[in-house]
Amino acid sequence: MAELNAVSAAVDGAEAEAPQPRGLKRFALRHPRGIAWAVLVLLLGLWGAWAGPGWNPQPMRTLIVPETSDTSITTATPTPRLGTYEVKESVVTITLRDGTQIPATLRVPVGVDGLVPGVVFIHGTGTDSYKDFSREAKYITSTGIITLVPEKRTENYTTTHRDYEALAEDYSDAFDYLVTQVTGVDPRRSGIYGVSEGCFISPIVATSRDDVSFVALVSAPVLPIREQGALAADAYLRNLGAPERLIRAIPRLIGQDFGSDTFAYIDFDVSQYQQRMTMPVLMLYGTADMSMPTVQGPLIMREDLAQGGNKDLTVRYYDGADHGLKLNHILDVQAMQDTADWINGLPSTADASPHIAGAQPSQTYLGGTVGRPHWFASGAFAIWILAIGLAATVLSLLATLLNKIKIRGHRVMALRDCGAKVTLASLSILIAVAACFGYVLAVAELALSYEQNAWIVQGGWLVAQLVALIAAWLEIRVIFAFVKARSKALGDDRIHGVANVFMIVTLIGQLTLLFALAYWGFYPSII
Repeated sequence: MAELNAVSAAVDGAEAEAPQPRGLKRFALRHPRGIAWAVLVLLLGLWGAWAGPGWNPQPMRTLIVPETSDTSITTATPTPRLGTYEVKESVVTITLRDGTQIPATLRVPVGVDGLVPGVVFIHGTGTDSYKDFSREAKYITSTGIITLVPEKRTENYTTTHRDYEALAEDYSDAFDYLVTQVTGVDPRRSGIYGVSEGCFISPIVATSRDDVSFVALVSAPVLPIREQGALAADAYLRNLGAPERLIRAIPRLIGQDFGSDTFAYIDFDVSQYQQRMTMPVLMLYGTADMSMPTVQGPLIMREDLAQGGNKDLTVRYYDGADHGLKLNHILDVQAMQDTADWINGLPSTADASPHIAGAQPSQTYLGGTVGRPHWFASGAFAIWILAIGLAATVLSLLATLLNKIKIRGHRVMALRDCGAKVTLASLSILIAVAACFGYVLAVAELALSYEQNAWIVQGGWLVAQLVALIAAWLEIRVIFAFVKARSKALGDDRIHGVANVFMIVTLIGQLTLLFALAYWGFYPSII
């Protein structure tokens, strides 16, 4: 007996003298969930950095320096000032080539002598009515120019599909009506006034006819919408002071590919038509318009016009004016006077100096090709993956109720210790998705309204990340509970059957949403 006690004492002494784990290894043994959570967050961050296209816009190194701050157009002879003539307004009906009839607002200066220039207005995004452009058209008409604002047909004009060539046919028919059926219009001095997206349609109309004498373009994108949109998003977010990871996610949204016909118009390149324009061109921009390539646009236009030997390009920049050439929501009157002077002064104003005038434009980055997401994160496939993740996670909340139901003393679906943890994790992940989505919407609203709010931009980013991190922690608890519930040591009490399948589907759904959050940059990354 004494010998056994001696052996036992020796063993205990040996165990006492054995080196104990220290540092990270000791922490890992004591806190396996904490280590697993850190690893999961690291993996999510790495995935988010790798899974999407990068965004590294190049600085805009070429400058446009106005020759003078005075935007006035130099004319060979004096031209009428705004308000010189009273404006007579009427609504006319235009029959398009396919027989469709559309209304249009015709404005005629009262008391003007002889034939005068005519102008057809071409709508941009957000406008389509013959009642639009009332201020612009009235101002220009009051200088002795006849204006026509036709209705834009929107039957085939949707968020996902737009046919600029078909729209150009409608506006060409409206132009034909103006120069052939409106009394007092000089067909040799008539042209087009295009705004924003209408600047894609204007060159098509101008090159489809031989009687368009001039083209005035207001806030012209020039770049394809995909490139212009990415540039605008970058400018908006940087102006807000948005987190860099949110800015890097720009091509992940704008680079989406939904098929050959869906959103195909955002890659429409108007340069092919601009290169065939031989008439004088006027471009007007507001310096507060962050959505347009105010420097790059005129440079591209100059190169395109040069392809056809056309050097008649006049550019004007209006200090503090926005996308609609408005200052504090009021139309810049000087811009309307300059436009009218340029039209009334043609052909002498086509090449009149200064060619570039007004305030100094600023474009920080160069608009260019936008990277495309991988197949699993693009188009309908990405939507389906997200939908499946959401459906599986939401259904997991409903299915856990079965864990509470008993039939003949047995639970319908015995989840052991996993039920409550699944509920918490699913709720937290859905809250994280809602928080991150809400944050992006809030930032977008701030950006589009040119407002600043550090509490939303910076504070909201921290909150969204914190919620995402909590969701990842609760997911780790589910994984550990599931592994434990499948342990052989539990024997017949192990999770099995329908419950086992349920847990696997639930984990797939929850992890899908976590990786979706990571894709949009809501988990920290070391690269």
